[in-house]
Amino acid sequence: MLLVAVAVGPAGAAIAAPKVTITSPPSGSVSSSGTLSFGGLADGGGEVTLRIYAGPLAGGAPIQETSTPVSAGGTWSLEPEEPLTNGTYTAQATQANAGMKTGTSSPVEFTVDTPAPTVTLNPPESPSGNTTPSFTGSASGTEPVIVQVHAGATPKGAVVATATGMGTGAGWTSGKASPALSSGQYTAIATQASSLPGNPAGASGAATFTVTPGPGIASTALPPLAPPVASFRWFPLVPRTGETVSLVSIASDPTSAITGIAWALSSAGPFHAGGTVLTTSFSAPGGHVVRLLVTNAYGLSSVATETINVVGRTASVMQPYPVVRIVGSQTTLGVKLRLLQVQELPAGARITVRCKGRGCPIKSVKRVALSSRQRIAVGFRVFERTLRSGVTLELLITKPGQIGKYTRFTIRRGKLPERVDRCLDPAGAKPLVCPSS
Repeated sequence: MLLVAVAVGPAGAAIAAPKVTITSPPSGSVSSSGTLSFGGLADGGGEVTLRIYAGPLAGGAPIQETSTPVSAGGTWSLEPEEPLTNGTYTAQATQANAGMKTGTSSPVEFTVDTPAPTVTLNPPESPSGNTTPSFTGSASGTEPVIVQVHAGATPKGAVVATATGMGTGAGWTSGKASPALSSGQYTAIATQASSLPGNPAGASGAATFTVTPGPGIASTALPPLAPPVASFRWFPLVPRTGETVSLVSIASDPTSAITGIAWALSSAGPFHAGGTVLTTSFSAPGGHVVRLLVTNAYGLSSVATETINVVGRTASVMQPYPVVRIVGSQTTLGVKLRLLQVQELPAGARITVRCKGRGCPIKSVKRVALSSRQRIAVGFRVFERTLRSGVTLELLITKPGQIGKYTRFTIRRGKLPERVDRCLDPAGAKPLVCPSS
């Protein structure tokens, strides 16, 4: 005889949907920063998913979607994955409970209005016999300051020379104007781009000056000045992957103050303004090229280039090792995806799904495995639909200090989709061949 135990509760005792709210930022608020902090209240346990929509309504495809665990006190907080550009947005939070009921917060409309950098330009000496003047001023951002010199008494004239200064968030000094100016009246304007994409640049007021080079300047000119000597050291001398490394400038100039310091963490990448000491880390072993650019008060500069040898750490493979399940069928447009799940997740593992190509429903989704109960399956229904050829899904499953899981699924025209499974380095950035043991 087969016995079956059935739990019977009071009639109508259905599990209610959880209550979730957004308390920060308040609806109708205006933020002067693209990096906002969201928070609110939720029923205890589980996680809250926040979706941000462009415009005044919570509809259509969200531009960002992020999840975070609910604290024991019933609160939650998170920040957007990427800074928001100027505009109006709507945020909405959801939470699902064990009874498969989903609670949804009221939509919160807010505006991001980040001001342009504040830039000033000090008027240069006028009249002056200096045909290659440098410029000074202040700027609130850290992007380079560009000075454009216009011919005439207004900034409507043609640009005849430029000069560049390092943005420090405070005072700045440019190099010498190039090409050299002839006798006449000029107007300079200093500008600085915003560090947030899509935001306007800042501009200074106009500074008008006159150049009157006298006779004999060429014959009495001083000999050329020497540039500063760029040099730096690093500690520890042989760092490990992920270890904090201090880069220390020991640049010198016996005839002038050093007014600009910038670092580049590659052999060909751009320089970024910094201080005498820069702290960083390297995610991969091997030789890493670091460059230091120093500039003196005369606008002269030099570059020091060094190679830092980084050794790898011994990392263990994530246990249990995640399993990625992808089920679908081929269509004339591409693939109809019916299932996208990750199974066998250890507690604390983080799952990131990135979508690239035309027709992606959303650029990225992130989830966190709260406990071992989530080892059964974590699904991503937003991608369970028809995806066109050319779309690529990347799944990165990471846990600090451990080797994770990487899966790439590429939909191809007229061919079966291509799937690639690899391990993921402990930094969660680079796919690699899985260790043999």
